[in-house]
Amino acid sequence: MPNGHRVGLGALALMLVGAALVAVATGFASGHAKPTGAHASAAVNRIKLPKKTIGIMGPVDAAEVIKLVNDAAEKAAKTLGWKTIRVDPGGDPAKMAAGMTSLVNAHVNAIVLTTMEPSTIASGLRAAARAKIPVIDTHTKTQSSKYFAGEYFLPPTKEFNLLLGRMKKALPRGSKIATINLPQFLNAKIAGDQIKAAADVQKATGDILRANPDLKAVWGCCDFAPAGAVPSIRAARKNVRVYALHGVPSTIQFAKAGSAVVEMASYQQGAIAAIDLLAAHFARGAKIPKHLPKSMAYQMKIVDKSNAGKGFPYPTNKLLAPFKKKWAKLYIKAG
Repeated sequence: MPNGHRVGLGALALMLVGAALVAVATGFASGHAKPTGAHASAAVNRIKLPKKTIGIMGPVDAAEVIKLVNDAAEKAAKTLGWKTIRVDPGGDPAKMAAGMTSLVNAHVNAIVLTTMEPSTIASGLRAAARAKIPVIDTHTKTQSSKYFAGEYFLPPTKEFNLLLGRMKKALPRGSKIATINLPQFLNAKIAGDQIKAAADVQKATGDILRANPDLKAVWGCCDFAPAGAVPSIRAARKNVRVYALHGVPSTIQFAKAGSAVVEMASYQQGAIAAIDLLAAHFARGAKIPKHLPKSMAYQMKIVDKSNAGKGFPYPTNKLLAPFKKKWAKLYIKAG
């Protein structure tokens, strides 16, 4: 399906930093963890995994973070010898709905989603339930659904407060901050081109800088914020730092230059864990947990100039390694 990501600029606002920098509720999150529940006894007889096909879909692969998670799900599934069918709706809600239905009609054995709102794919979810196809939604938080066998989401409050804590330390009392929000993110109303999103942010940031010459910082909700805001700030020759959630590998360049302070997380963790828990389900009949086990929890950290030189802290190979070690003890690859 065609790629595209038209992430529209949801809302722009200004807020004053008080003594405690009062935070508003937000729906974004992050993390990574070693699967400590993955310590299997070497004495356990390995089980030959049955052949399975896993459906994989996110709202739009043009979004770097969505592709990162979908790629991880595909890599994990293929490590176990499973086939995959991957759908990229290109940010079009109608194609999301059709894509979900197409996966069910393809008779996949399970579906792993990345940040898909249940209302957008309602018909397909009901069809999956009738066909007894387990569906697991991962990554950033969406609305809950009884049709999701698992909801493996990043913890929004923890992620937000991590970045907020850094802002409290760095910004003096009374600092004026511009916020770049995407309130529709929870509903996955994503369409268009990621580059267009960055361009929108760049224009909006320029407008804010001109209207507020005393601006001290820009806060962004999502991965596109630094790519859009930093060029505008540089063009205006302003000493304004960008603070953003959901930093991705391409964001490292801005953190390394000291232009941005970003929260980054092991976004792929939920998708890899979903494949792991599906393996246990198909091999041993284990129940699929509704929520991500604590032993597989996401991890997150702040990345800035001091540590950006090490690169993106949660590459897929690093996250997948302990699972592969576990699987080698428990299973014989399907095929």
